[in-house]
Amino acid sequence: MAEPLTDWPMMWPFSWSFPWMRPLFMRWFNWPDNGHSEMRLEKDRYVIYVDVKHFSPDELSVSVSDDFITIHGKHEDRQDDHGYVSREFLRKYRLPSGVTGAEVTSSLSCDGVLTITAPRSSPGPERNIPISCEDGTQKQKM
Repeated sequence: MAEPLTDWPMMWPFSWSFPWMRPLFMRWFNWPDNGHSEMRLEKDRYVIYVDVKHFSPDELSVSVSDDFITIHGKHEDRQDDHGYVSREFLRKYRLPSGVTGAEVTSSLSCDGVLTITAPRSSPGPERNIPISCEDGTQKQKM
């Protein structure tokens, strides 16, 4: 069976038919047409990208509860090229450790990509932890 043209590698002999093996620009080339999402845990933030091009801003909601970010989109019957269509989705993403839901932000691009960002807390400076002994004394430095 032949692969779709968009999945053929641009640089032979590397097979990039798996999205995680493609360079970033290749993954985003046809990303909006596939209804995908992508999550990235960067040095200072956690970012989620979701294709929501079929929804208007008032048909979308983003909420944070416990350790989850929830994205909900719904629109009623709408006419398209093939008749009428209604769409609804619900996605939940667990916040990774070191990320709190208190400062989550979201933005919608003009091409229909919802970006949700949450800052990562810094681990803080390195510090020595004293070791106490069972007899209640502190371990002596060597």
